Order: sequence, then structure tokens, then C-alpha cells
Amino acid sequence: MKGKLPLVIGLGTTGSSLINYLSNFHEEIFLIEDTEANINLDKINQKNLNINVNPLLSNDLFLKISKIYPSPGVSLNHEIFELAKRNQVPISSDIQEFLEKHKSIKILVTGTNGKTSTCLYIKHLMEFLFPKLKINALGNIGEPVLDFIHEEIDVSIIEISSFQLELLNEIEFEIGLLLNIEQDHLDRHDTFENYKEIKEKVLKNSTFNISFNKNNYFDKNFKNYNQLKLPKNFIESSVFSNWPLHDIQNLKASIEVLKVFIANFKSVDLNDDDFYLKIQKSFKNFTKLPHRFEFINSFKGINFINDSKATNLDAMIKAVNSVHHQRKDHSIHLICGGDLKGQDILNTDLSDLKNVKNICIYGKDKEIIFDSIHEYSNCCIEKDLDTAFKNTLSKAKIGDYVLFSPACSSLDMFRDYQERGNRFKSLIQGL
Repeated sequence: MKGKLPLVIGLGTTGSSLINYLSNFHEEIFLIEDTEANINLDKINQKNLNINVNPLLSNDLFLKISKIYPSPGVSLNHEIFELAKRNQVPISSDIQEFLEKHKSIKILVTGTNGKTSTCLYIKHLMEFLFPKLKINALGNIGEPVLDFIHEEIDVSIIEISSFQLELLNEIEFEIGLLLNIEQDHLDRHDTFENYKEIKEKVLKNSTFNISFNKNNYFDKNFKNYNQLKLPKNFIESSVFSNWPLHDIQNLKASIEVLKVFIANFKSVDLNDDDFYLKIQKSFKNFTKLPHRFEFINSFKGINFINDSKATNLDAMIKAVNSVHHQRKDHSIHLICGGDLKGQDILNTDLSDLKNVKNICIYGKDKEIIFDSIHEYSNCCIEKDLDTAFKNTLSKAKIGDYVLFSPACSSLDMFRDYQERGNRFKSLIQGL
């Protein structure tokens, strides 16, 4: 494709990283960016690079394009993809480029919930057992992969979302981990079957498959991490005894990845007892990420859990079950709500909410949520998080748990789940 130029769609974190990478090979790049006030435009304009912003979309333009690099947030329904197909212009992505060109062992991690935590657990475990290896956690975790394309890395642990997997072409990498598949992003992927098929690409394209599912769909070297039996003294130790159930699942998946890595890429001389003892020791002072089943200081004997990262119904139910499992003698007061993102709440089993004493709902889809869950618990509707918090606090007693697990996107009222979680924490701090 000599003389042709790449086209980047979107100038967020990924788009900016793509342009930095492509500028190593091209002096001119086409860019589609809908936001005129995007601050990243000023940054790239400072480079010695000719950026042709928002060229007229036409067949003539596509005769000049070598490859298209969409940012993950760009819907494949964008008109540019129809033009690309008509003109036989290939679609690629930052992760595709990294998988093709970087020499590290690649571990791709996806799932509806738990991706970031699991990537960090895998990284932590590998660094502890193999201190001489250079191990990086990249991708959707917040570190664009192409920012590390020229770095010496032994193992790349790549968090990959459904949006990113959707752009991935056929390519083989070493280990693929599928943590779980539940309803999410159906406003983007239309049906659960589409979403499921996209998620399963992480197994289809990897040499070693690790999954929550018992079915080896792609006839690969396969492990079901749910079948991993953790030693009783290990899981009941003071290190893990207060971990929520879903985090124990993430830990099991991480250990299964570690076992596959040891068996096939880098051996270590440890018997089973020493292996688990080392894992236990490594997590003794481990600090988890905020907004993920995060215990906040109690106030007047009332306990608070910030689970703002729970952006779908499955994550909320798992949080409820974890509190109920650990604290059966205390009441749970749930705050939830926001934008459901197309989740089929009417056909979702939410019967575990019967273990919740009170539920306070706010946000864009509060009425839909109320109609679907009020049969299981005492429910109320409030206009926003602040009033929902105030109402919930008035009902909570000493020893009770106030769980903020929204089950929804935050974008109807907040910039992201971090801002939402920080608002919840600020309300507690203001007591």
C-alpha cells in the first residue's frame, strides 16, 4: 500500500496513542474526530506531522487510505465502515498492531466483570514468583498498548473489552482468559448472543484457553478455572477471609493463568503447599483498587461499601451475595440506579435481592428498575444519589451494611464510575 495513508477514528486515549505510533512511519495521517474542542487536537498539532482532520468521506478518499484504526468507542455502525468494506480497506486496531509486532508472551483477559482486578492479580503473582521478568499490565486497564510497543517486556497482560475484541482480526496469542459473560453493553452490541460471540474471541484466538465455562468450544488446550480447588487453610486465612466471593473467583482465574504459564513457559520449583503459601504471602499487604467492593470507615456502627464499579446487574447481585455470605446476621441496604445500557432486566434473575432489607433507586432508569425489583424488597425512588443516600441512612441501624452497587452506567449523572464512587465516599465523609 505504498503511498497510501492510515486513517484514525477518534482522538481519545487510544486514538492519541495510535497517532503517536503511526507517526513513526507516516508524515501525514487522516483523522476523524467529532469534537472540535478536543484538547488532544492541540497536542498533536504541536508535532511535526500533517494531520488531515475530518476529510470528506468519499470513494476518492478511500483510494488514499491504507488502513483504518478506529478507537474502541466508535460504533461499527458508523458510515465509514460501510465505505471501507465497499473499497476493501482493512480495519485494524492498537491491540492488533501490538499482538502482531511485540515479542512478549501475551495474556489477554476479558469478561463482563473483574477484568482489571484480575489483570492486577496476575501481574502481582508473576512479579512475586518471577522477579527477574519484566511484566506489564496494559490495554483497557488504562495503559494503551502502543505506548509500550518499543519497550522490552517479557509478559504483556492485556485487559481487553468487548469494544476492543470486536475490532480484533484473526491472530494467535499465547493465553486467553474469559472470566464470565453476563448482560452488558447491549446498547452497543444489540443482542446477548452478539456480545457473547465477541467475548469468546479471546478463546478462539489463543493457544491456551482458560474459562469459567466447562465447554471447550474451540478444541484448544483448555482449563475451567471454576474447577480449581483452593486449599481450605489458604482460602480461610486472614489474608483472604474477608474477600468477596467474586474476588475469590478472580483469584482462582489468576492462579489458573499462573499454573498454565509455569507449565508451558517458565517453570518454578515449588510443591503445591509452597506454591499456595507463596501466593498467600504475596497478597498479605496487597492494596485493591478503589470503587470495587471497597470497605469505607463505619459511622455510628453502620458499615459502608463503595462498589461504584458495578455497572451491570450481575455485578450488583454478586456484591449483594458477598455481603450476605459474610454478614448474614446484619441487614443490607442497597443503593442502585443510573443508565441500564439496554440490559434486559425483566428477564434477569434478581431473586437474590430478597436478602436485601431496603433498596433505594435513583437515576435515568429508576422507574424500570423499581418495577422489576420491588417484589423482592422494600424499594423507594429518589431523584439522585445524594437523596438516596440520605433516605438509606435514615433506615440503617447499628451493624447494618449500606451497599452502593449501582448495576448501571454512571453517565446519566456523572463523568464516570470513579466520580460517582467519590461522590458516595464524600457523602460518608460529610456525616
